[in-house]
Amino acid sequence: MKEPQTSTVDRLKNLGPAWLVMIADIDVASIVTGLQSGSVWGYRMIFIMLALTVPLFFIQDAAGRLGIASGLGLGEAIRKYMGRRVAVLAALPMAISDFLEYVAEYAGIAIGLYLLGLPVLPGLLIVYVVHTAIVIGRKYRGAEIVLLPVSFLVVAGIALSTFVFHIDTRQVLYVGLSPFQPYGNSSFDYLMAASIGAVIMPWMLYFHSGADSRKGKKAGAMKDERIETLFGAIVSEVLMAVIVVDGSHLAHVGNFIGISQLSSALSLFGKNASLIMGIGFISAGFLALVVVSLGSAWGVLEAIDAKSRKSFLTVYAVESAPALLLVAIFSSNYLQLIIDLMVIYTIIILPSLYLLGRLVSRRDVMNGHHHGTYWMAMFWTMSLLIAIGGLFGISALL
Repeated sequence: MKEPQTSTVDRLKNLGPAWLVMIADIDVASIVTGLQSGSVWGYRMIFIMLALTVPLFFIQDAAGRLGIASGLGLGEAIRKYMGRRVAVLAALPMAISDFLEYVAEYAGIAIGLYLLGLPVLPGLLIVYVVHTAIVIGRKYRGAEIVLLPVSFLVVAGIALSTFVFHIDTRQVLYVGLSPFQPYGNSSFDYLMAASIGAVIMPWMLYFHSGADSRKGKKAGAMKDERIETLFGAIVSEVLMAVIVVDGSHLAHVGNFIGISQLSSALSLFGKNASLIMGIGFISAGFLALVVVSLGSAWGVLEAIDAKSRKSFLTVYAVESAPALLLVAIFSSNYLQLIIDLMVIYTIIILPSLYLLGRLVSRRDVMNGHHHGTYWMAMFWTMSLLIAIGGLFGISALL
């Protein structure tokens, strides 16, 4: 079916969901994974990060297209076309993983506050209040107005790190961009799987489809949505490659660096290093907090068909408040846990990927804008690669 044209004004109004989900993907967990990959393997993980642009694009393109063509978020579409039981089963692992994401994001913001020399507990409380105010509003457009500037701050913060940690161009060309990497090495496979899990998470599918449906995008916006998704995928993975380079300069502090070790290592590169990394952690953590909140709440509520304000606040409170409390109480090294979770996410996401693929291939669901043979082949191939990467990573853990 031919997609209608959209005006320049409509194009500008439609900007947002695809870009936000891609930049929110550079969350604290992703940053930690990238830094660890660089500290252990130097530039070798750059190729993996850039290669992940392909599955990230095809999978998120399907999620965005579902939201536009069907007018439904993923959770609601699963419930409507596959039944409530299936929708609840698909949303449950997402809710659990998102709680763990909250822990990671608040912990990352705590690191950022520490690096900036700001009091951690008061800072976390302020972030929690602002985060809650945005999410409780339940208005996607209002959240978008706040999040778009924050997303650009994340991009700027990571980009500026290239002036602190100088890139060895020769190493990038001959080592970082080489497809011939030490596959089969348990350490490399483990971090490769963690990188995959850090790039494609369950909440991204629910947020992207839900945001597009709530924004009321029409079929004519599909082409621009695809371009925005591709651009966001490229930018996010280039930034992840930059983070790997940053990590390679921190190799001397050892594996799974703690907050004090990270601060000491950054001090060797001048005050600007701690400033830039601190801003990067806080901005990335805050952006991911809100996007994960909206995606998780939409997915869970859509699955159980609960649209009341009480249900929304219950889901949000159950997921976010305990996470903040855990971060405030426990100060042990959580970085190993974050990376382990990223490996596990490659398996947790598989049911949602399967259901998304089934939905976007159906003409009745997509109102004639369903994926054709080529796009479905690419979608299933990318999903299979994610599953294989996850199995390699889990085998490395055992």
